[in-house]
Amino acid sequence: MSEATVRELVEGWSSAYAGLDQAEIDQRVLGFTALVRAIAERGGARPADLAKAMGISADAAREAFEGLAAVGLQVDAEGRVVGAALTTEATPHRVRIEAGDRYAWCALDTLFIPGLLRETAEIESTCPESGESIRLTVAPDRFQALEPEGAFVSIVDPRALANRQVGPASPT
Repeated sequence: MSEATVRELVEGWSSAYAGLDQAEIDQRVLGFTALVRAIAERGGARPADLAKAMGISADAAREAFEGLAAVGLQVDAEGRVVGAALTTEATPHRVRIEAGDRYAWCALDTLFIPGLLRETAEIESTCPESGESIRLTVAPDRFQALEPEGAFVSIVDPRALANRQVGPASPT
C-alpha cells in the first residue's frame, strides 16, 4: 500500500471529527476509551458511569453519549452501552482479557483494544474468506504472537462506506 493510500484512509476515517475543535475531539476519545474499559470490566456502561470515569457532569456525559452514538453504539434494553468496538455479543472476533471473553466488532478493533485496556489480549478470529482460525496475542504496545504466520487484516476504505453505519453489523 502506498503512503498516499494510507493517508487517504486516515483522512477518511478521521472525517467523523470534521468541524470539531480539539477539546471536543479529546472528550470523544476519552469517552470512547472509558466506554471500552467499562465494557471490558463490567459488560457495559450508563451515562452516569461515563461521568464518573471521566470526572465530568451527568449532562456532559449524556452529550458525550450522543456524540459517540453518531459512530454507532450498541445499547441494551436497560440503556447501557454494551458495544463500542468491544462488545459482549458474540462476533467472529473473540478477545480474551482478564475480565473474561469479550468480542470485537471487526478484526481491526482487536489490534487497538489491548492498548486502550492496557492489558495483553488473546485474540481468536475467523477469516471471512477461508473460515480458517487466526490467533494472535496483542500486548498494549506490540504483537507477541500470530498463527498462522503471514495472516493479515484488511482495512475497509471509509469512502466506500458512504452513508452506511459502522458498528456491530459491520461485515468485517
